[in-house]
Amino acid sequence: MTFNKFRQHRVWWAVIAGAILTATPAEFAHADAPGPTDYSSVIVEVTTPGSLPLADDVAITIEGHDSFLSVTVARGTTVKVPGYEGEEYLKIESDCTAYENQRSMSTWYNKERYGSDVRADVVDHDAAPEWLQIASNCTLAWHDHRIHYMSPKPPVNAKPGDVIVANSIPFTVDGIPVAVRVESSLVERPSSLAPLVAAAGALLVVVGVIGRTSAALQRLMVAASLLGLMIGGAQYLWAAPGTGPQLTSFALPLLATVLSGSALVFNRQSSIQRNGVQLMSGIFLALWVLRRKAVLDAALLPTSLPYWVDRAGTAVIGVSACAAAGYALVGLWQIANANRPSPRQA
Repeated sequence: MTFNKFRQHRVWWAVIAGAILTATPAEFAHADAPGPTDYSSVIVEVTTPGSLPLADDVAITIEGHDSFLSVTVARGTTVKVPGYEGEEYLKIESDCTAYENQRSMSTWYNKERYGSDVRADVVDHDAAPEWLQIASNCTLAWHDHRIHYMSPKPPVNAKPGDVIVANSIPFTVDGIPVAVRVESSLVERPSSLAPLVAAAGALLVVVGVIGRTSAALQRLMVAASLLGLMIGGAQYLWAAPGTGPQLTSFALPLLATVLSGSALVFNRQSSIQRNGVQLMSGIFLALWVLRRKAVLDAALLPTSLPYWVDRAGTAVIGVSACAAAGYALVGLWQIANANRPSPRQA
């Protein structure tokens, strides 16, 4: 296989992989991983009967700002979490393996952040539990709907700082009953200035670049793809174990990086290949931005980066991706018209 053929195969594999990732159903893409939110849930108090002490190695935390309740213990410690109706739901055995009861209503209702349909054909609290191993690291993390507000629409007349949800979640650690009291508060949304300024600046850069050469725009796309890879990677690594971080958070920018780099290589060769690859790169990045558009105005983001970097970077990438895709589409249209026979030739 020649180097050129290898490069072309690499491009096609990137296109196919991106198409698969984009079309992947939500349940296989971990679509309910922690995302942008306007609510912050905190553990107010952990109590036990008679103030019995828990082992020092028991960690009870909120993950994803308000998304998951998580319990981590050391080997040798057991945990049992009942479901909403008191049924057996989750457990950690002394060997660190974690299990989920497939016959529990809570198993199915907790699949998604805002609740999901219950499998009536499977749920049976009177039957023996059907345990499915879900982890082996002494950690459980689940969407407990008692720790967060259960609607994408904001509560009526609520102000930033107001406590929207207050509940107590019971479970046992080594047979000791534990009650975790959680409160979730509304957080003030940020100013839209950072993404707007970033988008305007990116637009000015794009206008200046388009007036030069196609290679300059391709270099801009490589830079935008690498920026997306950094932002997406930070989001992926930020998610705690067991909370289903999205592969697409960094995979789409990674594929866009491969494609935009290939377009730069193709710049001196086929204009059809160059524009086609650049179009796909722009589409993948635009879809990535569309999937995470909520970061532009949400109060809390799923990232370890400064929030303004995530918001401004997403805006810059969106403008760059749309410009590159549009430029490539116009180029392909011009090539098609140039190759079309004139009426006299026909």
